[in-house]
Amino acid sequence: MKRIIVILSFVTWLLCGCYDDKGNYDYKDINTIEGLTFDPVPEVVTEGTSYRYTYRQPIQEELSVTYSPVFSQSEVEGEENMEYLWVVSYREGNENVTDSVFTKELTLTYPVRKSSSYNVKFRLTDTKTGISTYRDFTMGTRLPFVHAWFVLNGEENNRKLSTVEDPDSTHAIITLDAYRETWDVERFQKANSLMFAGSVSNTRDMERLYVVQSDSASFMLPFALEDAKASRNLFAPGLNPTNLAYGVSHVLWRNAIVVDDAGKFYHSGASGFYFAGLAEDNVQNYVIDKIYMSQSGFVTVWDKVNRKFMSYRLNGMNGCYNFGVSEDIYPQEAVEYNLEKLTPFPVEGLQEVDKQGATHNMEILWLGKGISVNSSEEGATAIGVMNDTCYLLKIEASSKGGKSAKADESPIKVVREKLGKLGFNGNTCFATTVAFMDQFLYTEESKVYLFNVVTKEKVELYDAGNVITRLKFRSDSEGDFQYESEPYRTLGVVVNAGGQGELHEVVLSVGGDYVDSHVFTGFGVIKDVVYTAITRRLN
Repeated sequence: MKRIIVILSFVTWLLCGCYDDKGNYDYKDINTIEGLTFDPVPEVVTEGTSYRYTYRQPIQEELSVTYSPVFSQSEVEGEENMEYLWVVSYREGNENVTDSVFTKELTLTYPVRKSSSYNVKFRLTDTKTGISTYRDFTMGTRLPFVHAWFVLNGEENNRKLSTVEDPDSTHAIITLDAYRETWDVERFQKANSLMFAGSVSNTRDMERLYVVQSDSASFMLPFALEDAKASRNLFAPGLNPTNLAYGVSHVLWRNAIVVDDAGKFYHSGASGFYFAGLAEDNVQNYVIDKIYMSQSGFVTVWDKVNRKFMSYRLNGMNGCYNFGVSEDIYPQEAVEYNLEKLTPFPVEGLQEVDKQGATHNMEILWLGKGISVNSSEEGATAIGVMNDTCYLLKIEASSKGGKSAKADESPIKVVREKLGKLGFNGNTCFATTVAFMDQFLYTEESKVYLFNVVTKEKVELYDAGNVITRLKFRSDSEGDFQYESEPYRTLGVVVNAGGQGELHEVVLSVGGDYVDSHVFTGFGVIKDVVYTAITRRLN
């Protein structure tokens, strides 16, 4: 026990001696790097050491960006003791390339209309202490016109294809006459309508933008603004339209339809070829006045001449490619294979006789997405007026069997609901969306209202300041949208006043309340708008 006490005393003396002797040594502060940042400021910083820069892909001139570290040192003036190293990795053709750059600044170039990406490692070394600091970077370009409104604007015969990119950001990019900006060529001066289909094919470029002119319907890659297949006639021999008026498509379906001034339609699929639409023998003289394509490819039309609702289900992949022929040939077998036939279905209550014996016909004002559970994916909603009273028709389609002339046997059911005297007319704009079942939006002059079909109540949502000429959601259906949340709650509102067009965006809450709005100006008269709602992750 005595030996243990002696040892403990010795250790205590040794420790105390070391502590008391501390002041006898000279200590120097080590130079450290402080506040390391970079110019330009990174778009994203992860865990403080990984940075990301993303740029819109250059259209006409290559983009050069110079990156430079910004920092201070705790003990040293000047930077003579600093060594800089950038290790840059990228693809050149089919090869992986790595370059080392021993300069303070690094300049990278992003070429025109081409995807570019760099993986960069940065090392900053104090040569006197041998201490190094490291950072990782990802630099790259993103496709233009993604997450964007395409705007067809300008007077007739002088139309332009413009864009609004990142419309819900604080720095939306507006490109007036985007096609000319991209290619330095005038095009689409006589365009009448825009369409966007988000799942045309299983290839790398799934999406298609359709621009409808009186004598053509372009089949384009929207994020490059170039024809998906140039130098071919999309209409079969003998189908040489000169009076195309408008078109319809759906972001979650692969087909598109164009309608001419005479009310006849042509349909296309993944190939881009157009085929003439037919009708049953008793409605060969059909004239389409309203048309809607659902997310399942179910098409509903209103024939204003015969006063009939008709429908058909699109052949999803209609085209020429499954006949083993060149894509420039339009074989007769393809024409026969791709016949689409409109078939009438019964709708009661389109005509009434009042007490005085006068007959009143319902005027169909609008046809759009279904708002009941059974009509949301297959079916439609129609809104009409008869004798100053407004009505809503819920068109609910079944995927079973054919159609019958008797309403109680038809696989397509129609529920008519009286809405009251709401003052709807030919100038009223409507919109429906999966976000608000049993509800629809409509306009009165400059105001947007949300109407509840069950309670018959209306709520004012937004005042655009001038007469509204068009309503259109980014998407009316729910899908796996990669670049935003719930585009079916963001409404596009078009105002044309005094020859100047405005595009308003109105963001609504889950409950249908106003949340926010953005206004984009600088356009001439706006003819049509369509939004690129993307359902896949783009590289």
